[in-house]
Amino acid sequence: MSALISYKGQIHLMRQINEASYYISRAQELGHPHLLTSYIQILEFLGHFKSALNSYAKCFVSAGKGRNRLEASSIFKSEKTYLEQHNTIMDLRHTYVAHNDENEFETVAVREDHAPGELVLHLQYEISFPFDRLYELRKLIRLVELHIVDHQKAHLAAIEREIGKPVRVLEGDR
Repeated sequence: MSALISYKGQIHLMRQINEASYYISRAQELGHPHLLTSYIQILEFLGHFKSALNSYAKCFVSAGKGRNRLEASSIFKSEKTYLEQHNTIMDLRHTYVAHNDENEFETVAVREDHAPGELVLHLQYEISFPFDRLYELRKLIRLVELHIVDHQKAHLAAIEREIGKPVRVLEGDR
């Protein structure tokens, strides 16, 4: 049953995209400017956004043994705009979430003030958030979720053909 053996890898993709969907929903709930009045609230919002971004990206980066990964070019092949947004989001994942590189959200500035007898350093850390990234990511998550569901349906149909009887899927241990 080759189709059944490879089905397990599909479940990991569904789990990742479900996590991404949850986190992006929480970020959207928290991401209203009138709610972002303290650094703690900003960090909570960014934590959910980063988690959504990372869970989404895990569907496309190299996968461990027995896990599948998606190819953006096959999912977004007919929509160049979505592929461009996906590439921007993946770059953001690499520079902002996975690695501490220059990115569009954080800037650090050090201004030197040479006073008599001392050097004064003025440190400034700025966080900005282009909200269109939130909406782009939300849309991409939904498209990938639909792709995964369609792929799982096709996979289950292949299992049914292979074993010659219907397959029923239950979630959990019951």
